[in-house]
Amino acid sequence: MTKKIGLLSMVFALLLFVSGCGQQLKQENEQLKGQISTLTEENNTLKNQVASIQKEAEDLKAQVASISAERDAAKKELEAKSKPAAKPAKKGKKK
Repeated sequence: MTKKIGLLSMVFALLLFVSGCGQQLKQENEQLKGQISTLTEENNTLKNQVASIQKEAEDLKAQVASISAERDAAKKELEAKSKPAAKPAKKGKKK
């Protein structure tokens, strides 16, 4: 009979110990779930920022290409205007 009481008391003590640890594990699990949720939100925010920055970079590249084309066109126009002006000046010196 004393063996049964001792065995039952050990089982009861073990159950109390496990239930106490189980509570701590549950709390830690809930904290980790909260951290995962927060990190997931931050990750999504960062992904959106990266996508926005990439779009902005593409827009800036398009602007650079457009401005470069305008510059090249203006350069050609300037060269075209300066060439005919040089020819009449030469004709004037020959007279």
